[in-house]
Amino acid sequence: MLDVVRDEGLQHNAKKVGDYWLAGLADLQQKHEILGDIRGSGLFLGLDLVRNRETREPATVQATYIVNRLRERGILAGTDGPHHNVIKLRPPLIFTEADAIFSI
Repeated sequence: MLDVVRDEGLQHNAKKVGDYWLAGLADLQQKHEILGDIRGSGLFLGLDLVRNRETREPATVQATYIVNRLRERGILAGTDGPHHNVIKLRPPLIFTEADAIFSI
């Protein structure tokens, strides 16, 4: 298994595509107040949804709604955090920039 990760450059791919994906999500953050914070590394990302960026009030209902809509589009995601307002994105290591564009 680790041979495949090394031989197919999957760790490098995760870094490259993850950086690209983070940049695209940062653009979305500028357009949508509900995105309070975007954090993560490589292909393991978390989107903190808030009702108000100043008070950091969790947007739990909205996070659940978005996760369900993503699932309808074939994108598996989940919620996490004490208020279940953080959308977790963790695609497989073979995830590409084209996949990232589809999910933004």
